[in-house]
Amino acid sequence: MRRNKHKKRILILVVGLIVILLAGGIVLRSGALVRPTERSLAGMTEVPAYDVLSAQSALEKEILADYAEANYTFAEPYIINDPYDMNPLSALVLFDPEGARSVKVTIHGDDPADLFTYEKSIDSARAEVPILGLYAGRDNLVTLESDKGDIVTLTISTEPLPADFQTYDLIESQPDKMEPGFTLMTACFNHSYTAIIDANAQVRGYLSNIDMAHGTSMIQLANGNMLATGDEYIQIPYNMMSLWEFNWLGKILREYEVPNAVHHDIVELADGNILCVSNSANMVATGTREDVAVILERASGAVIREYDFRKIIDETRDPYHHFDPNIINLPVVDWMHMNAAVPYDEGKAIIVSSPIQSMVISIDQDTEQIQWILGPHEGYEGNSAYLSQYLLTPVGDEFEWHWCQHHPMVLPDQDNDPNTLDLILLDNGQSKSFLKETAVDAALNYSRAVQYRIDPTAMTVEQIWQYGKERGAECYATFLGDANYEPTTGNRLITFGGQLSVNGVRTDDIIEGVLGDIVTRSRVVEVNEAGNVVFEVSVLEDPYTKSGETYQAKRIDFFSPMSFDTLLGEHNGERLGESYVCDASAQKQPLIFIGKLAVQFDRLVNENGRLVASGVLSYDGEHYLLSKAVIVLQSATDYYLFNALNGRFFGSIDTTALKSGVYQISIAGGVVEGNDTTGKVRKGHVLTGYKITVPAADETAP
Repeated sequence: MRRNKHKKRILILVVGLIVILLAGGIVLRSGALVRPTERSLAGMTEVPAYDVLSAQSALEKEILADYAEANYTFAEPYIINDPYDMNPLSALVLFDPEGARSVKVTIHGDDPADLFTYEKSIDSARAEVPILGLYAGRDNLVTLESDKGDIVTLTISTEPLPADFQTYDLIESQPDKMEPGFTLMTACFNHSYTAIIDANAQVRGYLSNIDMAHGTSMIQLANGNMLATGDEYIQIPYNMMSLWEFNWLGKILREYEVPNAVHHDIVELADGNILCVSNSANMVATGTREDVAVILERASGAVIREYDFRKIIDETRDPYHHFDPNIINLPVVDWMHMNAAVPYDEGKAIIVSSPIQSMVISIDQDTEQIQWILGPHEGYEGNSAYLSQYLLTPVGDEFEWHWCQHHPMVLPDQDNDPNTLDLILLDNGQSKSFLKETAVDAALNYSRAVQYRIDPTAMTVEQIWQYGKERGAECYATFLGDANYEPTTGNRLITFGGQLSVNGVRTDDIIEGVLGDIVTRSRVVEVNEAGNVVFEVSVLEDPYTKSGETYQAKRIDFFSPMSFDTLLGEHNGERLGESYVCDASAQKQPLIFIGKLAVQFDRLVNENGRLVASGVLSYDGEHYLLSKAVIVLQSATDYYLFNALNGRFFGSIDTTALKSGVYQISIAGGVVEGNDTTGKVRKGHVLTGYKITVPAADETAP
């Protein structure tokens, strides 16, 4: 009898366990364990609403409201430092002009060479005078002189440079022999600052937003505004989703959204449109990146033309180089690493640069037909054999090929022959070989600026000028940099941009430099035609990072009156083009929060209904080189999953297409062990603690 009772108890326990498991399975499959409740949502933080254009409009309203509270005169004006929170070495001065029609501004320098002066016209009832070129961490003397003869000297104080600012070590400066202007030093990575320096290598302006204007050319447009990449990533470390047209006070006049992304180079064409180095619209589908040039229509921001170089040159050609990230089974391969696209021949042709292929290629802008290829003649067998017909033949006694080059620049006519083309570029000189077996060691290598003269009819190339070889490893830059011909003096401004060293010895470990694991430095040198140095600055790492790289250096006219024509409150900035958005994920809804996955956001905003997220995943407190992420939006009734771009993850989601409701944000995915993207994944699903409210179509978004 006891045995039967015991069996009965066991049966009851088993049945109860089965019921519990079945009930648990039903609950699990229903999604109840991840579905938010009114109480749980109340404890989450709403994703902050932020739009850079709206934010600067709000700043202008605040400035105008403060200005309206008193009567400001020429003698006692209203002064605000860094009005747009972008260039801390700028200020804006407002006052009642009382009939004055222009103001001459003088920023007093440490010596006559660094005195900065310019004029600003006044054609309204409120004078708005931009103050540029201030020194950091001191009281700056600024003199204003009106066309009525009134003079006032102001004292404008600035904060010191950030503690993690790179160091500029001045080696040589002969201002009377230098190209006029200040030097724009564009950083490559977001652990360095893009800055303006004077002839004494003193910082006279910088961009405090270190995510913008790096790794890509910054140019001055015909209208006087600057054009550079914005601060939204599509892929680290420099593929950006937008371009910003702005002035040196920091006001963004236009934001061009580019779903293909922008990197390395931008050029304003004669018709006002913009030529950009870019990617295929869906580079994950093509499996390649940094191999497309695009043209943006200026009026709309739309991509109106793509030049896909997978269809022009051989993507299977595989030279030895040091750009390889050492990641196995990469879903998106960088086989070309296009770093420049330059129009020439009155817009009939485009010259592009591929440092991985050591090619400078000219194509017809309309037909995409190759016209010529400038580069070493190695490696043109097999699939690449058809390209050999376009190779230029070297002529002349002294000639060296370029290797892994940067920034070809077309020069003004140098020989009074319209049938030839002169260009200058930075020959980084990396490896100096198509094969690993014959590569030159970094410690014995050199970089140089080199000028070539091309005869497209004869299909020949002649070396005209060079500088850098004589400096040896001191100026060797494995990557980054540019070479510019300066029109007033004929000088060359050369950036040896990515100099890598371990224990003081040059190395080619680019990836270690990008990750900040070894020191990266740079050197900018201006020489005259004879090769005499008239300006030189060495850029060193700061005490808090290992980065003193410089992507490019350009001599610029800092102040352009046209950049400051619009008065406060009269132009709110406009957004053009099309934003990149993530694809919906085919992954099944995660039904439980599990694992040791954690997320750290460096950007999470609601931009007028577009959720923008970027960050890094960790597992059990450890960070990994590779990760895979899906962004999950879950309300009480609905859920959506979106594929984020991985490595670090980046997400851009159009929430206006979702049903209205309040959605918790979670991340499903994992980190990948080792350097193989198909390797073991440590998976998890984690709540972020954030929520986003999607209003009904007829409601106003938060």
